[in-house]
Amino acid sequence: MVDRSPSPPTRRVIEVVGMLASADRPMGVGEIAAALGIARATATAVVRELADASWVTRDADRRYAVGPALAGIGGRLPVGGSVAERLEVLARQVGCGVTLSRIDVGALRVVAKAHGGDRDIPGVPVGQRVPLAYPAGAAVMPWREGAERDGWVAGADDGDAAERLLGLVQHRRYAMFRPTSGDAGLVDVLADLLDVVGGDLLRPRLRTKVLTQLSALTARAYTAAELDDDGSLPVSYLAAPVVVDGKAIHELQMGPLRSAVTRDERNAYIGALTSAAADLARDPGMGSPSVSRPVEPVVQS
Repeated sequence: MVDRSPSPPTRRVIEVVGMLASADRPMGVGEIAAALGIARATATAVVRELADASWVTRDADRRYAVGPALAGIGGRLPVGGSVAERLEVLARQVGCGVTLSRIDVGALRVVAKAHGGDRDIPGVPVGQRVPLAYPAGAAVMPWREGAERDGWVAGADDGDAAERLLGLVQHRRYAMFRPTSGDAGLVDVLADLLDVVGGDLLRPRLRTKVLTQLSALTARAYTAAELDDDGSLPVSYLAAPVVVDGKAIHELQMGPLRSAVTRDERNAYIGALTSAAADLARDPGMGSPSVSRPVEPVVQS
């Protein structure tokens, strides 16, 4: 049969998106190709591009489903309204931007965000996909198993430090990060640039590169001893797990991006973040109305 479409490649993309949107389960590339009568190589190329833009997601079994960017079109968040409201409350409470991310195999995807104060978490739109590498995803990794956790630890320059970070997160239910002193100025420049340009306006590949670099500059994890220091500390980000039925799929993040934060202020940040994570874990909009082990707010004494 002659393909009379004015743009066959475009039609292939539409067909793949339509199939995944109507499917009741994730689908593999072979299934997609067979159902649409197209070459497996064509189906692979289409889903890779869609995954790059976060229109689809890929699970551990290499099956694809509709992703957060597509779900968010038209202003519709891929989370419940009560979840979005809780993020708004947290953002107002801490005075900075907050995001809720889903940690997939090999990638972090923002599924909801809320603005707070003068600076948002820069350049991170809903649906943004950022490659997952140490220490990103630290808040959920203690609840991940086997190869995924081991691969994440192996990506760190210091495996022992990575294991200690996971132990700290499992015990305290949060992680806190800082820029190195030499990178603090560059962090401000990149963050301000993204605020001015508008991260949503950058091409996806360029935005991913900038965000990956910004993450690397701001992601030195604090140790337990450093967190217990009575003095002021620079703080770039904090992250906490949302543990539902003993599993951590989502990570709640906030980005003060401040060069000096007192211990009392840090305690306030920690309490607000972990309390919000516990509320989200009990919210039906996260997929389960209860958790097997409650996540209580943790505040340093």
